[in-house]
Amino acid sequence: MANTMKALVKHDRAEGARLEQVPVPSPKTGEVLVKVTATAICGTDIHIYQWNKWAQRRIKPPLVFGHEFCGEVVALGAGVDDIALGTRVSAEGHFVCGKCYFCRTG
Repeated sequence: MANTMKALVKHDRAEGARLEQVPVPSPKTGEVLVKVTATAICGTDIHIYQWNKWAQRRIKPPLVFGHEFCGEVVALGAGVDDIALGTRVSAEGHFVCGKCYFCRTG
């Protein structure tokens, strides 16, 4: 598995974002790592990119775009025994704390 991945990153409280190579995270206890195979731009992403009033009230950069996606489980954290490597999954990450590593990095 590669050590880096492409990610659309919002660093600043201003319009825009950058496509970057970022480190692939390692799953912690109770987590899985999903290799994303499909995602799309949605209305939330446009608000964040444009940095409009909606985004200014809700978003705390830095963050990685992409809260709706599907992919394949490629790594398991300790204690994960209810999902297998290779399982196809989809996720919608709108309900987030905004503070933990994964909320801040996608």
